[in-house]
Amino acid sequence: MKNILKKNAFITIAYVLILSFLALPANAQPVNLYWYKPYYDNTASVTLPADDQTDIYFGFKANIDSKYEAVLVKVVLNSDEVYYYYPAKQNTVEGTVYLRFGKGAYQVEINVVKPNPKNPGTIVFERLAKTTIVNTAEGDLRYLLPSWGIESDNQEIIDKANEITRGIKDDYKKAEAIHDWVSKNITYDMEKYKQNRVYDNEGAVKALQTRKGLCRDYSNLTTALFRAIGIEARTVIGEAFTNGRWYGHAWNEVKIGDKWISMDTTWDAGVVTDNKFVPKFSRQYFDPAQKEFDKTHRKTQEVY
Repeated sequence: MKNILKKNAFITIAYVLILSFLALPANAQPVNLYWYKPYYDNTASVTLPADDQTDIYFGFKANIDSKYEAVLVKVVLNSDEVYYYYPAKQNTVEGTVYLRFGKGAYQVEINVVKPNPKNPGTIVFERLAKTTIVNTAEGDLRYLLPSWGIESDNQEIIDKANEITRGIKDDYKKAEAIHDWVSKNITYDMEKYKQNRVYDNEGAVKALQTRKGLCRDYSNLTTALFRAIGIEARTVIGEAFTNGRWYGHAWNEVKIGDKWISMDTTWDAGVVTDNKFVPKFSRQYFDPAQKEFDKTHRKTQEVY
Protein backbone atom coordinates (compact mmCIF):
# COMPACT_ATOMS: atom_id res chain seq x y z
CA MET A 1 0.00 0.00 0.00
CA LYS A 2 1.12 3.49 -0.68
CA ASN A 3 2.52 5.46 2.19
CA ILE A 4 -0.31 7.95 2.73
CA LEU A 5 1.48 10.08 5.27
CA LYS A 6 3.68 13.01 4.23
CA LYS A 7 5.55 15.05 6.80
CA ASN A 8 6.48 18.70 6.84
CA ALA A 9 8.45 19.85 9.87
CA PHE A 10 7.69 23.55 9.53
CA ILE A 11 4.84 25.35 11.22
CA THR A 12 3.84 28.38 9.21
CA ILE A 13 0.89 29.82 11.07
CA ALA A 14 -0.04 30.83 14.59
CA TYR A 15 -2.21 28.42 16.54
CA VAL A 16 -3.55 27.78 20.00
CA LEU A 17 -3.32 24.27 21.43
CA ILE A 18 -4.92 23.08 24.64
CA LEU A 19 -4.26 19.57 25.94
CA SER A 20 -5.87 17.92 28.92
CA PHE A 21 -4.89 14.39 29.97
CA LEU A 22 -7.18 12.11 31.98
CA ALA A 23 -6.90 9.20 34.44
CA LEU A 24 -3.41 10.06 35.68
CA PRO A 25 -1.94 8.61 38.90
CA ALA A 26 -0.43 10.92 41.46
CA ASN A 27 3.05 9.37 41.77
CA ALA A 28 4.47 10.19 38.32
CA GLN A 29 6.66 12.98 36.98
CA PRO A 30 5.61 16.26 35.31
CA VAL A 31 5.14 16.11 31.56
CA ASN A 32 7.61 17.97 29.37
CA LEU A 33 6.32 19.11 25.98
CA TYR A 34 8.86 19.65 23.19
CA TRP A 35 7.84 22.05 20.41
CA TYR A 36 9.09 21.67 16.87
CA LYS A 37 10.64 24.79 15.33
CA PRO A 38 9.74 27.41 14.37
CA TYR A 39 7.90 27.90 17.63
CA TYR A 40 7.43 31.07 19.64
CA ASP A 41 5.95 31.52 23.09
CA ASN A 42 3.23 33.84 21.85
CA THR A 43 1.86 31.40 19.26
CA ALA A 44 0.61 28.61 21.51
CA SER A 45 -1.05 28.13 24.85
CA VAL A 46 -0.76 24.71 26.50
CA THR A 47 -2.25 23.05 29.55
CA LEU A 48 -0.21 19.98 30.53
CA PRO A 49 -1.21 16.99 32.70
CA ALA A 50 -0.12 16.88 36.30
CA ASP A 51 2.17 13.93 35.56
CA ASP A 52 3.26 11.59 32.81
CA GLN A 53 1.36 8.38 33.63
CA THR A 54 -2.02 7.01 32.63
CA ASP A 55 -3.92 3.73 32.45
CA ILE A 56 -4.43 2.70 28.79
CA TYR A 57 -5.70 6.05 27.45
CA PHE A 58 -5.69 9.82 27.72
CA GLY A 59 -8.10 12.42 26.46
CA PHE A 60 -7.12 15.62 24.69
CA LYS A 61 -8.65 18.82 23.40
CA ALA A 62 -7.07 21.22 20.94
CA ASN A 63 -7.92 24.54 19.34
CA ILE A 64 -6.19 24.91 15.96
CA ASP A 65 -5.99 27.63 13.35
CA SER A 66 -8.59 27.56 10.58
CA LYS A 67 -5.86 26.74 8.06
CA TYR A 68 -5.76 23.22 9.48
CA GLU A 69 -8.53 20.64 9.31
CA ALA A 70 -7.54 18.04 11.88
CA VAL A 71 -5.04 16.81 14.45
CA LEU A 72 -3.03 13.66 13.80
CA VAL A 73 -1.52 12.00 16.87
CA LYS A 74 1.32 9.52 16.40
CA VAL A 75 1.91 7.02 19.21
CA VAL A 76 5.08 4.91 19.37
CA LEU A 77 6.25 2.17 21.73
CA ASN A 78 9.51 0.49 20.72
CA SER A 79 8.94 -0.83 17.15
CA ASP A 80 5.16 -0.40 17.25
CA GLU A 81 3.51 2.79 16.05
CA VAL A 82 0.00 3.92 15.26
CA TYR A 83 -1.80 7.12 14.22
CA TYR A 84 -5.05 8.64 15.47
CA TYR A 85 -6.91 11.15 13.31
CA TYR A 86 -9.27 13.76 14.79
CA PRO A 87 -11.17 16.14 12.45
CA ALA A 88 -11.73 19.71 13.61
CA LYS A 89 -15.15 21.15 14.31
CA GLN A 90 -15.08 24.95 14.28
CA ASN A 91 -11.31 24.87 14.96
CA THR A 92 -11.76 22.59 17.97
CA VAL A 93 -10.44 19.03 18.14
CA GLU A 94 -10.99 16.55 20.94
CA GLY A 95 -10.77 12.82 21.39
CA THR A 96 -9.20 9.88 23.18
CA VAL A 97 -5.79 8.37 22.45
CA TYR A 98 -5.34 4.71 23.38
CA LEU A 99 -1.95 3.25 24.38
CA ARG A 100 -2.68 -0.23 23.09
CA PHE A 101 0.70 -1.99 22.95
CA GLY A 102 1.01 -2.71 26.67
CA LYS A 103 2.98 -1.24 29.54
CA GLY A 104 5.75 1.25 28.79
CA ALA A 105 6.79 4.81 27.93
CA TYR A 106 5.07 5.96 24.73
CA GLN A 107 6.37 8.71 22.48
CA VAL A 108 3.41 10.90 21.56
CA GLU A 109 3.70 13.29 18.61
CA ILE A 110 1.00 15.89 17.91
CA ASN A 111 0.59 17.07 14.32
CA VAL A 112 -1.74 19.46 12.50
CA VAL A 113 -3.27 18.34 9.20
CA LYS A 114 -3.42 20.59 6.13
CA PRO A 115 -6.16 20.32 3.48
CA ASN A 116 -5.05 18.46 0.37
CA PRO A 117 -7.86 18.87 -2.20
CA LYS A 118 -5.76 17.69 -5.16
CA ASN A 119 -5.22 14.31 -3.51
CA PRO A 120 -7.66 13.75 -0.62
CA GLY A 121 -6.36 10.22 -0.12
CA THR A 122 -2.98 11.61 0.98
CA ILE A 123 -2.63 13.28 4.35
CA VAL A 124 -0.18 16.16 4.62
CA PHE A 125 0.66 17.31 8.12
CA GLU A 126 3.05 19.52 10.04
CA ARG A 127 4.70 18.43 13.28
CA LEU A 128 3.64 20.53 16.22
CA ALA A 129 4.91 19.04 19.48
CA LYS A 130 5.83 15.80 21.22
CA THR A 131 5.96 14.35 24.70
CA THR A 132 6.25 11.04 26.58
CA ILE A 133 3.33 9.36 28.36
CA VAL A 134 3.74 6.17 30.43
CA ASN A 135 1.08 3.48 30.22
CA THR A 136 0.88 1.62 33.53
CA ALA A 137 -1.57 -1.06 32.34
CA GLU A 138 -0.37 -4.57 31.51
CA GLY A 139 -1.44 -6.43 28.38
CA ASP A 140 -1.31 -5.88 24.62
CA LEU A 141 -4.75 -4.69 23.50
CA ARG A 142 -3.96 -3.56 19.96
CA TYR A 143 -6.68 -5.76 18.42
CA LEU A 144 -9.38 -4.95 20.99
CA LEU A 145 -9.26 -1.18 21.46
CA PRO A 146 -10.29 1.55 18.98
CA SER A 147 -7.90 2.88 16.36
CA TRP A 148 -7.93 5.31 13.45
CA GLY A 149 -11.03 4.56 11.39
CA ILE A 150 -12.00 1.72 13.72
CA GLU A 151 -14.15 3.55 16.26
CA SER A 152 -15.25 0.54 18.30
CA ASP A 153 -15.98 2.77 21.31
CA ASN A 154 -18.64 4.69 19.35
CA GLN A 155 -22.13 4.06 20.74
CA GLU A 156 -23.68 3.48 17.31
CA ILE A 157 -21.06 0.81 16.59
CA ILE A 158 -21.58 -0.81 20.00
CA ASP A 159 -25.38 -0.83 19.61
CA LYS A 160 -25.22 -2.32 16.11
CA ALA A 161 -22.72 -5.02 17.17
CA ASN A 162 -24.95 -6.01 20.09
CA GLU A 163 -28.01 -6.01 17.85
CA ILE A 164 -26.35 -8.24 15.23
CA THR A 165 -25.13 -10.79 17.79
CA ARG A 166 -28.05 -10.68 20.23
CA GLY A 167 -28.85 -14.16 21.54
CA ILE A 168 -25.78 -15.75 19.94
CA LYS A 169 -23.44 -17.45 22.44
CA ASP A 170 -20.82 -19.00 20.17
CA ASP A 171 -18.06 -16.64 18.94
CA TYR A 172 -17.82 -18.37 15.57
CA LYS A 173 -21.54 -17.84 15.03
CA LYS A 174 -21.10 -14.20 16.08
CA ALA A 175 -18.36 -13.87 13.46
CA GLU A 176 -20.66 -15.33 10.83
CA ALA A 177 -23.46 -12.95 11.83
CA ILE A 178 -21.25 -9.84 11.64
CA HIS A 179 -19.80 -10.93 8.30
CA ASP A 180 -23.28 -11.50 6.90
CA TRP A 181 -24.68 -8.19 8.16
CA VAL A 182 -21.84 -6.12 6.67
CA SER A 183 -21.90 -7.95 3.34
CA LYS A 184 -25.68 -7.65 3.06
CA ASN A 185 -26.10 -4.07 4.24
CA ILE A 186 -23.12 -2.07 2.94
CA THR A 187 -23.15 -1.01 -0.72
CA TYR A 188 -19.97 -0.55 -2.74
CA ASP A 189 -19.50 3.21 -3.22
CA MET A 190 -19.06 3.59 -6.97
CA GLU A 191 -18.83 7.41 -6.79
CA LYS A 192 -15.94 7.19 -4.35
CA TYR A 193 -14.35 4.49 -6.49
CA LYS A 194 -14.60 6.58 -9.68
CA GLN A 195 -12.94 9.47 -7.81
CA ASN A 196 -10.02 7.10 -7.06
CA ARG A 197 -10.40 7.69 -3.31
CA VAL A 198 -9.39 4.12 -2.59
CA TYR A 199 -6.97 5.10 0.17
CA ASP A 200 -9.36 7.34 2.10
CA ASN A 201 -9.77 6.15 5.67
CA GLU A 202 -13.17 7.64 6.45
CA GLY A 203 -13.93 5.26 9.26
CA ALA A 204 -16.35 2.64 10.47
CA VAL A 205 -18.90 5.12 11.81
CA LYS A 206 -19.35 6.79 8.43
CA ALA A 207 -19.70 3.42 6.71
CA LEU A 208 -22.38 2.43 9.21
CA GLN A 209 -24.25 5.72 8.88
CA THR A 210 -24.14 5.96 5.08
CA ARG A 211 -24.33 2.20 4.46
CA LYS A 212 -21.72 2.46 1.72
CA GLY A 213 -17.95 2.44 1.23
CA LEU A 214 -14.97 0.83 -0.44
CA CYS A 215 -12.97 -2.16 0.77
CA ARG A 216 -11.20 -0.22 3.55
CA ASP A 217 -14.58 1.00 4.82
CA TYR A 218 -16.09 -2.50 4.73
CA SER A 219 -13.08 -3.86 6.59
CA ASN A 220 -12.87 -1.12 9.21
CA LEU A 221 -16.58 -1.45 9.99
CA THR A 222 -16.19 -5.23 10.30
CA THR A 223 -13.20 -4.81 12.63
CA ALA A 224 -15.00 -2.20 14.75
CA LEU A 225 -18.09 -4.39 15.20
CA PHE A 226 -15.95 -7.27 16.45
CA ARG A 227 -13.92 -5.12 18.83
CA ALA A 228 -17.11 -3.56 20.19
CA ILE A 229 -18.17 -6.96 21.55
CA GLY A 230 -14.71 -7.96 22.79
CA ILE A 231 -13.53 -10.18 19.92
CA GLU A 232 -10.01 -9.50 18.62
CA ALA A 233 -10.02 -8.38 15.00
CA ARG A 234 -7.82 -6.50 12.55
CA THR A 235 -8.06 -4.91 9.14
CA VAL A 236 -5.59 -6.38 6.67
CA ILE A 237 -4.05 -4.32 3.88
CA GLY A 238 -2.67 -6.09 0.84
CA GLU A 239 -3.45 -7.06 -2.71
CA ALA A 240 -6.20 -9.12 -4.31
CA PHE A 241 -6.09 -10.95 -7.63
CA THR A 242 -8.98 -10.53 -10.05
CA ASN A 243 -9.42 -10.05 -13.78
CA GLY A 244 -5.85 -11.17 -14.36
CA ARG A 245 -4.06 -8.68 -12.10
CA TRP A 246 -3.26 -7.77 -8.51
CA TYR A 247 -4.62 -4.55 -7.05
CA GLY A 248 -4.80 -2.87 -3.63
CA HIS A 249 -7.39 -4.33 -1.30
CA ALA A 250 -8.41 -4.67 2.35
CA TRP A 251 -10.10 -7.50 4.27
CA ASN A 252 -10.24 -8.91 7.81
CA GLU A 253 -8.73 -11.39 10.20
CA VAL A 254 -10.69 -12.29 13.35
CA LYS A 255 -9.52 -14.34 16.32
CA ILE A 256 -11.91 -17.12 17.29
CA GLY A 257 -10.56 -19.14 20.19
CA ASP A 258 -6.84 -19.47 19.49
CA LYS A 259 -7.16 -19.26 15.70
CA TRP A 260 -7.22 -16.27 13.34
CA ILE A 261 -9.73 -16.72 10.51
CA SER A 262 -9.92 -14.67 7.30
CA MET A 263 -12.96 -13.03 5.78
CA ASP A 264 -13.64 -10.58 2.95
CA THR A 265 -16.93 -8.78 3.50
CA THR A 266 -16.39 -6.69 0.35
CA TRP A 267 -16.08 -9.60 -2.06
CA ASP A 268 -18.97 -11.39 -0.36
CA ALA A 269 -21.20 -8.31 -0.81
CA GLY A 270 -21.43 -8.42 -4.60
CA VAL A 271 -19.65 -7.61 -7.83
CA VAL A 272 -18.91 -4.56 -9.97
CA THR A 273 -20.18 -4.96 -13.54
CA ASP A 274 -20.23 -2.24 -16.21
CA ASN A 275 -19.31 0.38 -13.60
CA LYS A 276 -22.25 -0.62 -11.43
CA PHE A 277 -22.32 -2.48 -8.13
CA VAL A 278 -24.55 -5.55 -8.21
CA PRO A 279 -25.39 -6.96 -4.74
CA LYS A 280 -24.72 -10.70 -4.63
CA PHE A 281 -24.29 -11.98 -1.09
CA SER A 282 -22.25 -15.10 -0.43
CA ARG A 283 -20.09 -16.73 2.23
CA GLN A 284 -17.41 -17.82 -0.22
CA TYR A 285 -14.81 -15.66 1.53
CA PHE A 286 -15.89 -16.31 5.11
CA ASP A 287 -13.29 -18.54 6.81
CA PRO A 288 -12.20 -20.24 3.58
CA ALA A 289 -9.38 -22.75 3.43
CA GLN A 290 -6.34 -20.52 3.92
CA LYS A 291 -4.41 -22.01 1.00
CA GLU A 292 -7.29 -21.19 -1.34
CA PHE A 293 -7.71 -17.70 0.13
CA ASP A 294 -4.01 -17.00 -0.34
CA LYS A 295 -4.35 -17.61 -4.08
CA THR A 296 -6.36 -14.40 -4.41
CA HIS A 297 -5.26 -12.42 -1.32
CA ARG A 298 -1.74 -11.55 -0.23
CA LYS A 299 -1.22 -9.57 2.95
CA THR A 300 1.31 -6.74 3.24
CA GLN A 301 0.17 -4.96 6.41
CA GLU A 302 -2.02 -5.37 9.49
CA VAL A 303 -3.89 -2.34 10.78
CA TYR A 304 -3.82 -2.10 14.56
